[in-house]
Amino acid sequence: MTGHPPPPSPGSVPAPAAAPTAPPAAGAEALPKVLGVLDGVVLSLSNISPTFSIGVGLGIIGASVGVGIPAAFLLGLLPILGIALAYTQLNRREANCGTAYVWVGRAVGPMPGYLIGWVTVVTQVLFLSYAIPLMGQYALLAVDATGLHRVAGVHLADAPVLATMTAGLVLAAGLTALAILGIEVAARFQLVLIVLEFVVLLAVCLWAVVAGDAAPFDPAWFSPTVFSSPSVMAMGILLAVFMYWGWETAFSVTEENADARTSARAGMWSLAAVAGLFLFASVAFQRALTPEELVSNGERGLPYLGELAAGPFGRAVTTVVLLCSIVACVQSVLIGSARQTLAMSRDGVLGAGWAALHPRRRTPHLSTLRIAALAAALALLSAGLGSLQDIIVGAVTSVGILISLYYAFAALACAITFAPEARRDPRMLLVTVLVPVVCGLALLGLGCYMVFSLWTSSEHFAFAADNGRFLTLVPVVILVGGVPAALWAKYGRRAAYFDRDRRTP
Repeated sequence: MTGHPPPPSPGSVPAPAAAPTAPPAAGAEALPKVLGVLDGVVLSLSNISPTFSIGVGLGIIGASVGVGIPAAFLLGLLPILGIALAYTQLNRREANCGTAYVWVGRAVGPMPGYLIGWVTVVTQVLFLSYAIPLMGQYALLAVDATGLHRVAGVHLADAPVLATMTAGLVLAAGLTALAILGIEVAARFQLVLIVLEFVVLLAVCLWAVVAGDAAPFDPAWFSPTVFSSPSVMAMGILLAVFMYWGWETAFSVTEENADARTSARAGMWSLAAVAGLFLFASVAFQRALTPEELVSNGERGLPYLGELAAGPFGRAVTTVVLLCSIVACVQSVLIGSARQTLAMSRDGVLGAGWAALHPRRRTPHLSTLRIAALAAALALLSAGLGSLQDIIVGAVTSVGILISLYYAFAALACAITFAPEARRDPRMLLVTVLVPVVCGLALLGLGCYMVFSLWTSSEHFAFAADNGRFLTLVPVVILVGGVPAALWAKYGRRAAYFDRDRRTP
């Protein structure tokens, strides 16, 4: 598949003509180089899941910032662009599907690098276990929206947990099989979903911009002055930043790109596309819905707007595209997590089976199956254990704390990697050191602010998904849990990853 032309380069930085690629696992062939820029954009957009983020997330941001949603998205994009710049430079130096896990391990140290890999895999598995029943719920809601309200005596609009879980597991099994068939096949499937999502979403938002009468368009919506206080602005930026999460998927498939520059182009194009979509949708929602309507509808925001635009048909179509968005996101996360564990297996911190490639399809089939099985098992357990479900929901809710941490470490890795060369080149110093470090510190500060906000939002600890102190501790437990795993990998497996001399490229 061919991709879009590249965006202008943010800076000219000396780099190898073709980034060295990590060696394949012992006894296995290299990953097939079949992806173009469009494929990378599609995979990243699927992971970001902008339709679902808009459909259920704008109400959350609106509850915090009122009519400042466009300004929050605009300001939130700035530090993310700095981290994307760091990923671009590091990927030019070493193209590796392990991304930050590899780069941080080389530049900062193997222990923080391993913890980056640990956090990435654990949060992705937890997200998948959360998304599987959610995907099943929206599948049944989509069928209900088309007019079929009961199946085998089950009310689809209010289906029991067993029905939603079964539907979600069936869809997850199909997506796992598709991921194993080949990365290019999966990308083409996701392209169909993305096109459908964008056509419907843009049509609904265009109607809202033209016909909406809740509020006249105001350029102040894009200005920092729209926020009532600095704390409100910080919370809005924080929520917006984490809705951009997922753009780095373009780098997780870097070893499957036909061109060494594909990941950087795909990452930047996906950020440009999703930023434009977020800004347009936020204006559209504010044109058509009052702040009270936006907040009260919450996760039903997009179907509600669809119904305003085209009645029951509009609600049905927007519900279907929300399902498409979740499906695409689940498969993209599954693909990215399998590449992460593949990279960790090559370094010896996981068993050799995680790096095995399918003899015909040349995809990491065992990693894909194992990740899917772990997520499915957690999803099933959470259905019967409310406490486990609280942990999973808490992890997904507060994952922004961990995202800010590993983005900040990626920025630090970029600065350390290029600092010796950048001392002699002012432009390189700006692009590879100063901008990434400033943006990394900004995101780390936002993460710390999130910790403060969550912790102070509750007066006591409770084992519940809506308790701020519980939400603060869940990511801490995930991070600390990686320490014994790292020690086992270092001293039990004697992984070469922890040997600095052997890890030097």
